[in-house]
Amino acid sequence: MSTTVLLLLLRIGSAALLLAFFGAIGWTLWRDLRATRRAMAGQGADLGALRVVANTGPRPAPDTVYELTPITTLGRNSRNSIVLNDTYVSSEHALLAWRDAQWWLEDLGSRNGTVLNDAPLTDPTVISAGDVLTIGGVQLKLELPGRREGENESGIRDSNP
Repeated sequence: MSTTVLLLLLRIGSAALLLAFFGAIGWTLWRDLRATRRAMAGQGADLGALRVVANTGPRPAPDTVYELTPITTLGRNSRNSIVLNDTYVSSEHALLAWRDAQWWLEDLGSRNGTVLNDAPLTDPTVISAGDVLTIGGVQLKLELPGRREGENESGIRDSNP
């Protein structure tokens, strides 16, 4: 066999392997998206809400309720899930994420920080019903469906709510 034919076969084999690799990546992504879509549909729409408890500015007004999505962003930029028009709020201030059947709150490196129950938030933290987070001049209280303040995911009241 001549070297020209051998190089041609190697190129064709390499192209087939590359196509198979991209096909496997596409198949994996498609399956992952399909599984996520199924999980989201079965999860129900009611993951909880954030209720405005107090605000130093005019908007949002106290008792305004924001429904939560699995990934909820808070900040001044209009791309956020919850937009807070306050000069002390960063454009992308904080993130609330639903992971492992719990809400996790994370400060996204904001300039003025995020406060959880009157304590500065330094690391991603699990939050529960009744917790109050302060972003700028806005205080928001986490409300979960079927849970009261101080109650954990199992429905058991904590000793120190």
